[in-house]
Amino acid sequence: MNDKDLLTQRGLFSDERRFEIKDGRYLFVDINKLKRNTAYQLDLIALEPKSKLRISIAWPWLLAAAVVILAAYFVLELLPQFFDVSLNNYAFPITLGTASLAFLFLILFVVTTCRERVFVAANTNFPLVRLLIGKPDRKAYHAFLTHLENRIEALSEHLQLDDQQRIAGELRMMRRLTKHDVLSEKEYERFKSKLMKLSS
Repeated sequence: MNDKDLLTQRGLFSDERRFEIKDGRYLFVDINKLKRNTAYQLDLIALEPKSKLRISIAWPWLLAAAVVILAAYFVLELLPQFFDVSLNNYAFPITLGTASLAFLFLILFVVTTCRERVFVAANTNFPLVRLLIGKPDRKAYHAFLTHLENRIEALSEHLQLDDQQRIAGELRMMRRLTKHDVLSEKEYERFKSKLMKLSS
């Protein structure tokens, strides 16, 4: 096996991603998150040859920080006005506690937001491969990324499938992905409808 055919990346909180090109035609993806493991196979011919830069924003942590700040404002400003309650003795501890919690959530937001290179399905534009930029190191990452893009392009030129064959192949692949919980049934039906329109 070529060194460029395999890439293993480790993200935050022991999130591990493993990508392996097999037989020059398939990409095996294995994503291991805390309590969930997802493994699936992709047909390279069904992917767009060029990856896209995407920023994966960790919205839940930002939302949590905003909720904490709003809760502190409600307790310190609005509660005393509406219920004629004095919180003077508790203002500093409440402010300190909520500021610390909001700061923690903001730190988690920053460290879990990441830049990725994403390969999408050729016709449905669904993101199927997410590479963490620069991991495990820049050299290994760039070698794999370039090799994968070149392999998809070369395969596309070699097989020379027409639009109908490509659409049928992508539809079969999408059906397989529902069995591995990569796609929900609802998403599959939506993409199936889109692909059927493209083929008619």
